[in-house]
Amino acid sequence: MSNLNYVAALAILLSLSLAPARASASECRATRAAYGALEHGMSYRRAVEILGCPGRTVTRMAIGDARRTTYSWRGTGAYGANLTVSFRDGHLTSKSQLGLY
Repeated sequence: MSNLNYVAALAILLSLSLAPARASASECRATRAAYGALEHGMSYRRAVEILGCPGRTVTRMAIGDARRTTYSWRGTGAYGANLTVSFRDGHLTSKSQLGLY
């Protein structure tokens, strides 16, 4: 391998190792601390930043101009621990958790 190819390969490997790690949906777990950081009125995008991954859509409906969506996340803690968050027109309106540590 030429020095140029070696340097290019090394640069690629280095960039991959420095890339931010993203949790897959199966690895992502909501915590009690993340639940506490969620605030009424915040956007879904901000909630995803706090939780570390997108939630699973549980319900989605439109009534007139109002759009309501509920998402859930698996949680850390007891078996079946979870977090559920509802949004109306893109803003958090309610949150609940079960068994989060």
